[in-house]
Amino acid sequence: MLAAQFGSIIKQARLAKGLTQADLARAARVSRTILSKLEQDRPGPVQTDILDRIFQALGVSPQLAAEPLREQRRRARAEHKAKLEQQLHRHLRLAVELASDPRGARIRIRKANQVVELWRRNRTCSPFYVNRWSRLLAQRPGELARSMTSLGEWEAALFQNTPWSWAWT
Repeated sequence: MLAAQFGSIIKQARLAKGLTQADLARAARVSRTILSKLEQDRPGPVQTDILDRIFQALGVSPQLAAEPLREQRRRARAEHKAKLEQQLHRHLRLAVELASDPRGARIRIRKANQVVELWRRNRTCSPFYVNRWSRLLAQRPGELARSMTSLGEWEAALFQNTPWSWAWT
C-alpha cells in the first residue's frame, strides 16, 4: 500500500516536471528499473535512502500518513452513522408493530425480557443497560412503543445494546 502511494506520487511529480524515467533515475542516482517498478506498484524491498534521493531529485516532500488516516476516520464515522440510523429505523418499525399488535407485542416483549435476563445472569452487558431495558420492557406495549421513539440522549447506546436483535436476524 505504501509503495503504491510512493510510486503514484513519484510518477505524478516526474510527469509534471516533464522528466523521463531515465532522467529522474540519473538525477537521483538510482536504477531506472527500481524507479519503473515503484511507479508500476511492483517494487521489491526499497531502501528509504533510495526514496529520499528520488524525492529530493523531484523536489517533493510527500505527506502520506495524514490523508489516508483522515479518510479512514471519515469512512469509519460515516459507516457508524449509517449503522446507528439503521438501528434507529429498526427500532421505530418495531415500535409501530408493538403499538399496532398488542397480542404479538406481549410475545416479543417476553422474548426481549429473556434476553435481558440472560445479560443479567451471564453479566454480558452493563448493569445500566440491563436496568434501563428492564424498566422499559415492564411497560405496556403502547407505552413501550412511545418510549422507544423518545429515549433521549441514550437512544443510540440503548439501540446498540438491544434485546430486540433476534427480531431482525
